[in-house]
Amino acid sequence: MKNTPQTTPSKERPLPPFVLRVPVMFHDVDAAGTAYYPRLIDFCHCAFEALFNERIGPSYARVIGGGIGFPSVHFDIDFIKPIRHGDVIEIGVRVAHVGRTSVGLEFDARRGRTVLFRAKNVVVVVDLKTMSARPLSARLRRRFLALQPKP
Repeated sequence: MKNTPQTTPSKERPLPPFVLRVPVMFHDVDAAGTAYYPRLIDFCHCAFEALFNERIGPSYARVIGGGIGFPSVHFDIDFIKPIRHGDVIEIGVRVAHVGRTSVGLEFDARRGRTVLFRAKNVVVVVDLKTMSARPLSARLRRRFLALQPKP
């Protein structure tokens, strides 16, 4: 799935909130005509990867290619309104917490001003050869912390 990340400006600095616009295609819906829930989880991952590429860097593909992964260990989602074929939804991503070996993310999906779903995801930093947790590098930690909202 190829989506081009687009940010939505904010009056706050230094960075505006990160938002990925996602068109809902025919293959994203189920027989009831609403978005199939595993696709919504995939949309969240696409938003995380786009955030990583644009705000964390180097590219997610390069980090994965270097043997570091970010598998999900917890995912929680609340479905609020139906999402249908042809909708274009905006998925906002926020870094909720940064741990020694994990990062918590929060997602807010909207169609205009209508909230469609909210989700929380915890990813753990792993060595892809051993699939064991490892601490975030100092560089990645700084980049994720910079995206965390200030109290």
